[in-house]
Amino acid sequence: MSPVSSDVRRATRVLLTLPAALAALALAAAGQGRRAARLQARASGVEGWTGPRVLARTLLGLPLDLAGLALTAYAAFNTVRNLGYPLWYAGTDYHQAWGGPTMAGVWAVHAIGWLLCLAVLLHWPVRGIAAGQRSLDRRLTDRPEPGPRPGRTGERRATAPRGDLSGSR
Repeated sequence: MSPVSSDVRRATRVLLTLPAALAALALAAAGQGRRAARLQARASGVEGWTGPRVLARTLLGLPLDLAGLALTAYAAFNTVRNLGYPLWYAGTDYHQAWGGPTMAGVWAVHAIGWLLCLAVLLHWPVRGIAAGQRSLDRRLTDRPEPGPRPGRTGERRATAPRGDLSGSR
């Protein structure tokens, strides 16, 4: 998978986490625990959800999910706005705008500038939010983090030097 498509997929998951969590919470409150667990598992990519765990995930993840929703919604809105610059601002005086005096120059400056900002926005802040969401999901469902665990991969552990450690002779 290319870095761009993985960043877009990650941003989409961050964007949809809060609405999915609220829908799963509503299902759990309505007595549809299995449906809530399936929805939460599909949204998070982690199995092992129950009604109380869905409630805990929604409440504990609310600050992180709100930040992720705000950031990715801002990115989506500004992507449409900057890439569609001629559609939004054709009737205005764009001669003094960045890249002016022609609409092609204004469009190029806004589109390229936003794509560079979007690359940074999707790469670092959204990646951090996604990592926090993934960590919370795994902790609530008792699923271990993927990857090697320290001390079990054949690496050597640090040992204390032999001899007197007091420093005196």
